[in-house]
Amino acid sequence: MTVNTTVDLNATMRKAVLHAPNDMRIEQVPIPQLEPGDVLLKVTGALLCGTDVRIYTGRKTRNVTLPSTLGHEFAGEVVAVNGELPEGVSMGDQVCVYPLVPCGTCSACAKGHPNICRNRVAFGYQLDGGLSQYVRVPARARENLIPINNVSALEAAIVEPVSCALNGQNLAKVAGADTVLVAGAGPLGLIHIRLAKAQGVSRVISVEPNQARHAIARESGADLVLTPSEDIADRIRAFAPDGIDVVIMAIGRPEAMTPYLGVLAPGARISVFAGFNSEAKLEFVANDIHYNEYEIVGASSCRLENFQQVAPMIDDGRLEVADLIGTQLPLDDAARAIDLAASGADMRVGVDVWA
Repeated sequence: MTVNTTVDLNATMRKAVLHAPNDMRIEQVPIPQLEPGDVLLKVTGALLCGTDVRIYTGRKTRNVTLPSTLGHEFAGEVVAVNGELPEGVSMGDQVCVYPLVPCGTCSACAKGHPNICRNRVAFGYQLDGGLSQYVRVPARARENLIPINNVSALEAAIVEPVSCALNGQNLAKVAGADTVLVAGAGPLGLIHIRLAKAQGVSRVISVEPNQARHAIARESGADLVLTPSEDIADRIRAFAPDGIDVVIMAIGRPEAMTPYLGVLAPGARISVFAGFNSEAKLEFVANDIHYNEYEIVGASSCRLENFQQVAPMIDDGRLEVADLIGTQLPLDDAARAIDLAASGADMRVGVDVWA
């Protein structure tokens, strides 16, 4: 095979390497060499999420191999390939990257759950992620590249969390629900609001303690925006007398769910969507689940088909996401960007690897 490239593969690049919890170092290293079938991306947009925060602080260790370059939400330009490019991808294309590489043979993969494959590897966990100027996409992950050429790099990078939200909504059967409550109006909570409205939900309730986010929750399509309060159940009942069909926990705090347990509709679904600390526990009255046929569903990452559905929605403007992108800090300030993301004081924080 021959290498087709628009960059000097003998040059060096910079990346942020996490060696241990809270120990991130900016390193100068050679640009990755390409094995047959590999593709090289020049990273043009990299965003951070709560998972990156938990990996950085050591609160998430499962599937994480250190040292590692974080960043599973990223987009890049195709600048080199060893051999032929995947079908539908051209040199110079902007692509978003589905971050998971499942094994394809385990029981989870065989049962249609490749996103929870026990043998999977992932960009930002084991494979170098987007906090790097260039990323090598190994041949086994070449089908994970989805062209998205009509929006900014950061809008392309946000395909990943939107795809995660879509996966969670599919599992919780949001399409067809009358009333959906989204707990938390951070970037992912706002994405859930927009997706729920796009899927035809007539009543979407947003609950968010930060008053500064109430306006954007309304602009995102929420029909009722509430601050947590002692009378919140009564206010929800007045707005939706038949109860809530789906509760989406878009914030990783178990107590954020408690006020809504008394206003669930028969057959309601509770989506445990956000990541939680390892010791967090959810408590339910068993008979409430038994007699009301409640469903409690998890949602872990997303599937390749979610990426393939979401990317065109963002690319052609059907789903607006630009206003969900917040501060972008230089690579040298990657640790500070993680702290900012952890604070919840901004929208989707990212790292400009070229600044």
